[in-house]
Amino acid sequence: MSTPGASAAGAPGGAQHPGTLSARAARGTTVTLAAQAVRALLQFGSVVVLARLLTPRDFGLVAMVTAVIGIADLVRDFGLSSAVIQSTELTDAERTNLFWANLALGAGCTVVALASAPLIATGYQQPRLAPIVLTLAWVFLVTGANTQFRTDLARRMRFLALSGSDIAAQAGGIAVAVTLAVLGAGLWAIVVQQLCVAVLSLAINVWSVRWLPGLPRRQVSLRRFFRFGGGLLGTQLIAYLTKNVDNIALGSVWGAAPLGLYSRAYQLLMMPLNQINAPMTNVALPVLARVQHDEEVFARYLARAQLVGCYVTATAFCVAAGLAEPLVLVLFGPRWAGVAPVFAVLALGGIFRAVAQIAYWIFLARGRTSDQLRQDLVLRPVMILLILAGLPWGPVGVAAGHSVAFLGYWIATMLYVGQVAGVDTKPLLRNAVRAVVGFGAPCGLAAYLATLGSLPAVVELGLGLTAAATWAGLAATFVPAIRTDLALVLGFVRRALGR
Repeated sequence: MSTPGASAAGAPGGAQHPGTLSARAARGTTVTLAAQAVRALLQFGSVVVLARLLTPRDFGLVAMVTAVIGIADLVRDFGLSSAVIQSTELTDAERTNLFWANLALGAGCTVVALASAPLIATGYQQPRLAPIVLTLAWVFLVTGANTQFRTDLARRMRFLALSGSDIAAQAGGIAVAVTLAVLGAGLWAIVVQQLCVAVLSLAINVWSVRWLPGLPRRQVSLRRFFRFGGGLLGTQLIAYLTKNVDNIALGSVWGAAPLGLYSRAYQLLMMPLNQINAPMTNVALPVLARVQHDEEVFARYLARAQLVGCYVTATAFCVAAGLAEPLVLVLFGPRWAGVAPVFAVLALGGIFRAVAQIAYWIFLARGRTSDQLRQDLVLRPVMILLILAGLPWGPVGVAAGHSVAFLGYWIATMLYVGQVAGVDTKPLLRNAVRAVVGFGAPCGLAAYLATLGSLPAVVELGLGLTAAATWAGLAATFVPAIRTDLALVLGFVRRALGR
């Protein structure tokens, strides 16, 4: 058991020199990205194998459930993990109470999910959904217990341990899912996979943190954490509805099979986003929170953090959009060809989701979650209307509405966060436009043009990647602004590697 006090709970223990924070952030970024690359490979491998063992209907039925009950995962966190990371002080007593708070929230979500099983099955007119809900409901109890252990690793900047936990849990879940799918378990392979990942992650994180909570302490208040988390939770709930209204609407109107195609395309979109954005938040937020009062250092960290999103994630989406057809054929096979146009359109929206992450970090680091909630109360309903406007045209139409919605959201949120947080975001917008228009989009166009011949999908994929890499090399050589940006990214990596 940890000794009481802020230091025992992973508090900073005093101001740190910007150079030290920069080095730790760089190392954390490198460890995180390397680990997430491994996770991405694992997930892509599982997607390929499971897509050949299961049917679009299997994936669609599970997606119907997760689109509805997945909101409980936000409630069981209640924004408390971000509140703890953002806080400069944390006592062991507060940490203990936070554990019990998240566990109680997780238990409550489990009970609500269990009770809602008949309603979900009736709403979709799919009786097979009820047992899926009854099984997945227990994930919330496990993740509730895990919340503060994961948060502790992130707060202490123990990125290697956190990444190792994610990789090991993911690998274990994939092994179980593939085994069950081979044995003919059908959609239950996907369901059991989610349970296994949650349990393995909890077990590994408890072992890594080597801390056990004591009994709850009534005299210790968590009001400041819930105040911060409440605003963030409201924002996340609205965002969740925006991101899942497409699945709910498609499942209700078009059925399980079209939703299965859309959910595969959406998973391809979210894999790189989840593998980069969420872990990068764990790296960036502790650093930004500690330097938020030094405007020059804060702005410099923001600019460098954005370069990763612009030149890595956004460019990857540009290239993926150009290579959508051969990529889907190679990964999933001809049975899933309908995924390609949906994924191509979704990937265009993924570009703006990648570059918009920087605004989210500013809101959190400045503690302006209430302002973010007010913003989203206006912007998110408009986004939902845009997404639903594409529903008559099926999965492709919904994907188009999705991408248009996130383009508008990126522009609006960057302008708004600059006003309320006192940050000049116009240079960040210009830098993002330069990176996407001058680097990412041409890479994607070059990849697409290289696939116009009637060649085997594997050959087209290789030609497209070669064409994209060729343009990237030319831009890095002959465009001074891009060369400067890439030099900053390379310098960041070199510092991380200690060179």
